[in-house]
Amino acid sequence: MALAVVDMAGAESEVEMDIQEIPIGDLVPNPWNPNRMDAETYAKLRAYIKARGFVEPLVVRPHDGRWEILGGYHRWMAAQELDYTAVPCSVVDLGDREAKILSINLNELKGQSVQALFAKLVQDLSTDLSIDDLETHLPYSEAELRDALELSKVSDALEVDLDAEEEEAERTRPKIVSFVVEDDPALLEEALTRASALAGGVSRGKALMVMVRGYLGAVGLAEGDTDV
Repeated sequence: MALAVVDMAGAESEVEMDIQEIPIGDLVPNPWNPNRMDAETYAKLRAYIKARGFVEPLVVRPHDGRWEILGGYHRWMAAQELDYTAVPCSVVDLGDREAKILSINLNELKGQSVQALFAKLVQDLSTDLSIDDLETHLPYSEAELRDALELSKVSDALEVDLDAEEEEAERTRPKIVSFVVEDDPALLEEALTRASALAGGVSRGKALMVMVRGYLGAVGLAEGDTDV
């Protein structure tokens, strides 16, 4: 497996990555790591590793006879507390500058949740898991999870409202009617003009509807009836 590395001049090169099980005691943190994790999130990370194990290897490089951690410091700390003797690591051979750049990218280049989609995901999980279970398995507080569930209700309601608005807009959207008058088109024009005037100067389209309703009323049919 190869890792693409771009130097300060913009030139890209590939560095081979090797997945290895490395003893805990042979790993050391890098001295520049800017990443910090609060106690609550760390506790959840530790609990997750205890329950699920390592699903993502650390990223390390050989340095001064040891393995320097470029990504995964808090997972390494949790592994020590959980008495791991070795952990999976992606090994890259990088100089100091490239190692620092990679370390920052590993910490910072992460997406953000779209709140409505996140809320929907929490709602889906809540059908099988309680709030306490969700708080245990996810890096969010009970209050944050309850907020997400409330947002999912709003999102669902909003979706229903939008669907209703779309249906209403479709129902009330003006329809274009086209037909050919072969016999005395002037009579139709006169009828439309009079209907428009009687209805207060409405458009030809509305005048046509006045005529249609008048006809249906005269023959005793309600709008929507099909029997003649």
